Amino acid sequence: MEEHKKEHSATINVRVSDVTQYMICPRLVYFGAAGHKQSGIAEGKEKRVIERILLKELAFNVQKLRGGEEEGEETDKEVAKRIIEEVVDGVERIYREELKGIGTDFFAAVKAAFICRMGEGDAEWLRKVRKENGVLALEAVYGYEREHTMVSETLRMSGSVDKLIRTEAEIIPCMIKTGRCPEYGVWKSDRVQLAAYAMLIEEEFETAVRRGFVEYIRNAECRESPIRKKDRALALQVLKRVKRIKEGAMPEKRDNAPCDNCSFLELCETKKTLLSALFGR
Repeated sequence: MEEHKKEHSATINVRVSDVTQYMICPRLVYFGAAGHKQSGIAEGKEKRVIERILLKELAFNVQKLRGGEEEGEETDKEVAKRIIEEVVDGVERIYREELKGIGTDFFAAVKAAFICRMGEGDAEWLRKVRKENGVLALEAVYGYEREHTMVSETLRMSGSVDKLIRTEAEIIPCMIKTGRCPEYGVWKSDRVQLAAYAMLIEEEFETAVRRGFVEYIRNAECRESPIRKKDRALALQVLKRVKRIKEGAMPEKRDNAPCDNCSFLELCETKKTLLSALFGR
């Protein structure tokens, strides 16, 4: 039985997060597969990392912010601030691994500033986040399952979708993103990620997934996205490339890769130098 488990886990060697990383830069997948771990949070980026984590936890609890009625002597903003404070309380325990290395006092200061800004200062964000949208309407009726994990033996892929909403008629993946949102629709990389989750859902639940949602929580925008054939095709194409990279193939670096924030930069430059010497470039 134990041997069977080991064989099974050996066949599932690609995660949806690998597909997402490939869309950022294929070499992130390569260095990760080679056993190199990202060296924690880059210096000077600690505040940004903490805020992203706080935003994500807020997105999991956005229903609590709806309404905006005064409670007793509390004003609307005071209610919002209190709710946000309750939501992000204990975040350091939930995201312990991601926050490793960040000082307690620094984290507390960033969290306090975040609570004040989101609850009191950003009235437009508060108004938008309370506005009715597709995900909020579905969650109000059906709720959602947080971070549902799926495994596909046929695709040799696994993944954990942020929110999984189940209605009588469909199962819908929903992703939370803390970066900026596009002017219209969703980013290409997000469409591909949704398509990957859709294929995992279809295999596990034997159903058809026709749409998904992306919550751009920083902008309080929720975008519905159909699961298109071209996005499925690209997801499968990227999946094949990721498998080849994990087998040892060295990929090219993406032209617009965010190298400045990459903890693999030194390794990447070393590889480039070695390859140039080998091929006389």
